[in-house]
Amino acid sequence: MPLTIATWNLKGSKGLDVTAVAAHLRAVGADIVALQEVQRHQARALGLALDARSVRWGFKHWPVRTWPEGMAVIGVSFAARVRTRALSARWRPWSSRRRVFQLATFAPDVSGEGATPLVLANVHLSTRRNEQRRAGEVTAVLAAVRSGPGLPVVIGDFNERPGGAIFEGFAAAGLRDAWDDVRPGVPEAEKTTYWPRWKAGTSAAPSQRLDYLMIPAAVTVAGVVVPRPGDEGFARFATLSDHLPLAATLDVATGAPEAPGAPGPA
Repeated sequence: MPLTIATWNLKGSKGLDVTAVAAHLRAVGADIVALQEVQRHQARALGLALDARSVRWGFKHWPVRTWPEGMAVIGVSFAARVRTRALSARWRPWSSRRRVFQLATFAPDVSGEGATPLVLANVHLSTRRNEQRRAGEVTAVLAAVRSGPGLPVVIGDFNERPGGAIFEGFAAAGLRDAWDDVRPGVPEAEKTTYWPRWKAGTSAAPSQRLDYLMIPAAVTVAGVVVPRPGDEGFARFATLSDHLPLAATLDVATGAPEAPGAPGPA
C-alpha cells in the first residue's frame, strides 16, 4: 500500500503561514507529517487545516520569549500512536540544546490489509558542532525504533551533511537514504534542503542538505518530492522556513521480513 510521509522543519518561532504549509502538504498527498521547530498551537492549526485524524505535539524546550517549541506528528489519513522521548538535556527545559524525538507507530489495521506496520522516529538531532552528542542520539533513536512492532523508519532534520559519520550507524542498522533510491548518482548539490543564515524571502538557492528519510530494505520508494529552484512557486518556500519540505511515497512489501534486530509485528 503506498504511503506518503513528509517532513518539514518549520522554524515556528518566526511565525507560520498555516494556509501555505497545509496547501503544500495536501498537494504532495501527505498521509503522515513529521514536523520540527513547531509550536503546539501551530501544529493544532495545521491538523485542522488538513482535516487530520490525529495531531501529537511533543515539548522540546521553552525559549521564554515566545511559546514553547516542539515537534509534531500529524496523522492525516489515519491516526498515529505517538510518544515523545528526551535525548539530551532532559532536565533543562529552557535550553535550545535540549533534544527530543517522537516515536510513532502505525498499526496494521490502518496500514492496509496484510501490510507490515511501520515504526517512525521523528528527529531533530544536535547541531553539527556536537558530533559526539549527535552520534549518541542516533544510537538511542535506532535502539528505540528497531525495538518497535514493525519496520523502522527515521525522518527529520539530522543536522548532518551527506557522508557524515552518523550515516555509518544507519547503514549498520540496515537503513538507507530514500532519496538515493529515486535519484542515484545525482550530486548532493542538487538535493539541498536548507538555507544557512536564512532571511525570509531570500532569492538565494538553499546550499546545504540536512533533512532525510532513512528506510529499511523491505520498503521501496515510488518517489521523492522536494521543491527545487526553478519550480513554479518556489519563491514562496523561501518565505516559509529556512528548510524545505521533503515528501516520499513509500511502498511496504506485504509479508516483509523483520528488520535486523527487531521483533516481528505484534
